[in-house]
Amino acid sequence: MIDIFTVLVTFLLMTAVFSRIAILELDLPSSASGGFSEPEFRLEVIVRREGIELANGAQLIAAIPKRNGAHDLATLSELALSLKSDHPDAMYASVLLEPDTAYDDLIQVMDAVRSAELPVERTGAEVARDETRTAVRLKPERIALFTEIAVGDAP
Repeated sequence: MIDIFTVLVTFLLMTAVFSRIAILELDLPSSASGGFSEPEFRLEVIVRREGIELANGAQLIAAIPKRNGAHDLATLSELALSLKSDHPDAMYASVLLEPDTAYDDLIQVMDAVRSAELPVERTGAEVARDETRTAVRLKPERIALFTEIAVGDAP
């Protein structure tokens, strides 16, 4: 005979296996925080209905129109990578949204700005093995871009 304790433990174990929560940590400014110094370069990503704009707070850097009705995240990632190479010490970005922006668009834009995948360069020995079709495919390397992200309303 199965007792209630066994049923309860089994239920808890099954739900623990099937439930997974993804948490995205955001550092939001507080009114009590003091001693804040403005970083040299801060990327602003403005998500609009027509597309995405990149700015540095003072001027527009680039405008990325939608492609086939969706935000062009590949171009956004390439531009973020280029800006990171121009400003290697910069790590702050603001994602500014128009009022009706979908939550999924916010997350995808944040992912494109936070990190990028780069192909791994292969050595001459790996290329020689590749010609004999015995080389193992290498995974691309993920690098950090603008990891400190703030979210706000678009101007």
